[in-house]
Amino acid sequence: MRPGVLVLALLLAASAYGEDARVSFLRKQLASAKDARLRAQTCTLLGKTGSPDATVPLCSAIKDAESIVRSAAAAGLAEIATPEAVACLKAAENDRDPNVRKAIERALDTGQPAATGGLYVAIEVKNEASLPGDMVQFAYDQLKTQMAGLGATIAPPGETKSQAQAAIKAGKLKGYLLRSNLLPNGATGLKLEILIMTYPDQALQGTWNVKAAGGKPEAQLKAMVPKVVNDAAYDLEWK
Repeated sequence: MRPGVLVLALLLAASAYGEDARVSFLRKQLASAKDARLRAQTCTLLGKTGSPDATVPLCSAIKDAESIVRSAAAAGLAEIATPEAVACLKAAENDRDPNVRKAIERALDTGQPAATGGLYVAIEVKNEASLPGDMVQFAYDQLKTQMAGLGATIAPPGETKSQAQAAIKAGKLKGYLLRSNLLPNGATGLKLEILIMTYPDQALQGTWNVKAAGGKPEAQLKAMVPKVVNDAAYDLEWK
């Protein structure tokens, strides 16, 4: 397992409305850069964040006047691989430049999330950090979005074991439970720990955790959730 630590005290302070601080910085750079090469490099870096927040600026960049930027945006969207990112790629399939069209084709080949029907995921969030209830819901929604980006079907809250078994059998799915816990990390930070089990039988598959410090809880969660889910997905070979 690969516990991750994100040191975000300075970056998160500049993050508006809880947006991933890395994306916030790169989005502004993308909007202000006059050099096409810098815009293309920024698109690459946006993709490397793995953050769903990068989808919007990359979708904008795939309409850039310069083909080098559009190609880089396509590659970045493949890295994000959310349903929204894939939709942006499909909308740009008829780009006027043949090189860009090839980049989009490659991105769609590599960036498609796992087909729905592969994973069936139940999500629980425990709040040992004493966060307000809306932050618990926010964490749940972030985990749900990240798992949906992997093509997972999300189990409804309160589902019975027999209902879960029936849904998994009908769709020929692999069931997992993400038992998540929000924990304090120093005076201002958070730790997100997820314990993953098979579902609904609950055989332990492993635990993963990541930490953040500084900034608003929303921003910390937006930074932590993609990291911890991607680490688990890598180890469990979900993608």
